[in-house]
Amino acid sequence: MKIAYDYKIFWNQKYGGISRYFTNLFKNLNEQKIDYKVFAPYYKNQYLLDLPNENIDGAHIRDSIPFISNIIKLYNESISARNIKKWKPDLIHYTYYYDKIKKQNTSIVTVYDLIHEITSSKINKVIKPKKKMLDIADHIICISKNTKNDLLNFYDIDEKKVSVIYLGGNHLEKKISKLPEKFNNKPYILYVGSREKYKNFEILLKGFSKSKRLSPSLDIVLFGGGKLTKKEKALLSDLKINENKIIQVDGDETILKNLYKAAKVFVFPSLYEGFGLPLLESVENDCPIVCSDIPVFREILNDSAFYFKPDSCESLIVSLEKAVFSSDDFLTKKKYDLLKGKFTWEECSANTLDLYKKIIN
Repeated sequence: MKIAYDYKIFWNQKYGGISRYFTNLFKNLNEQKIDYKVFAPYYKNQYLLDLPNENIDGAHIRDSIPFISNIIKLYNESISARNIKKWKPDLIHYTYYYDKIKKQNTSIVTVYDLIHEITSSKINKVIKPKKKMLDIADHIICISKNTKNDLLNFYDIDEKKVSVIYLGGNHLEKKISKLPEKFNNKPYILYVGSREKYKNFEILLKGFSKSKRLSPSLDIVLFGGGKLTKKEKALLSDLKINENKIIQVDGDETILKNLYKAAKVFVFPSLYEGFGLPLLESVENDCPIVCSDIPVFREILNDSAFYFKPDSCESLIVSLEKAVFSSDDFLTKKKYDLLKGKFTWEECSANTLDLYKKIIN
């Protein structure tokens, strides 16, 4: 069995949840001695660097090259497709969507979320590149039941063509180190990833500023997502939050693991997600979770979180204060251990491999 993967997500993401999903899948395929290859002529992704060279058909670029990124993208698309065809795989698993693509092999595509369709202001909310991929794919993987339901709602697809395979959360388990000194003895709330639009980050700042218990005693640490923008700094000023209370940090998985370990609470205030990988990272590192009460988070965590209404500052404050200051052992180790056993990359890979065999046969 020969499995091919295209370049797309590894050019789009230096780091990120989707590329993390595939590279953790690859690591488990290596353990199973599966013959696979990633056709990424030029890629920016850091996770791919941990894989054996024989599984990568391409070269790493440290940073985007100004003015020629679009040329490299076109080159990647052409050469990746050509080399996949030449290799003659039994199956192609596409990592993302293409504007123009022709069916050349048995193929699978993974759908991560329907955020663009749900937030679109257009009457016709179908995303054309996604629709094209869904049409040519022999099978579709969704990363949650919620994503599958949304997919069937927006696209005319036979439900028998869709499988749900959950992601894993145990990719940080072997990372051990000390946090930078600036985090020592400073209790903090942890926020991870992008802060744009549907991520609903502003409600965290508003709730933080209104709580008489939170803002005097805690900082907020932002992992990833880029430096604070002018708009965010203006909001901090309006809310009378000292900018020194908001610490933005970039780093590798080692730093991220230890941030979860030391945080008072992890906050995930999104209005919508396809899955929510940081939830599992938090669970794996025994960090209490405060998150928005949306269907996909309930699907993953059940009752193992402090939920709040995503449009209510007051609800957020209640949940945050309970998580940080309550002496009750709300999140027992038993609850977290059950979740850890359910969401592993070994399980995700085994289910994906079973699907590959079924589709090929």
